[in-house]
Amino acid sequence: MPISIQLTLGAESPVIFDGWIEENFGRPVARGTAFAKAMGPDGPGFVVTNGPMFVSSGAELTIGARVAPGEVIAYGAANGEDIP
Repeated sequence: MPISIQLTLGAESPVIFDGWIEENFGRPVARGTAFAKAMGPDGPGFVVTNGPMFVSSGAELTIGARVAPGEVIAYGAANGEDIP
């Protein structure tokens, strides 16, 4: 049964939001699918899913926003047994 979830940033350090990867919204995606771009302490990278899910929308972030570990970055749904 699908359950609504909040996707939080699981990084150890804050990142700077650099945009959405919109083609991965609105459809089921596999674990490890990138849905946002970010700049971390080691350079540019991606924010990825930590399990299979449906990413429905991003949090209200502007390019250049600082996102702290544990902060909500997006919203979606996952089957109860798939929630990491």
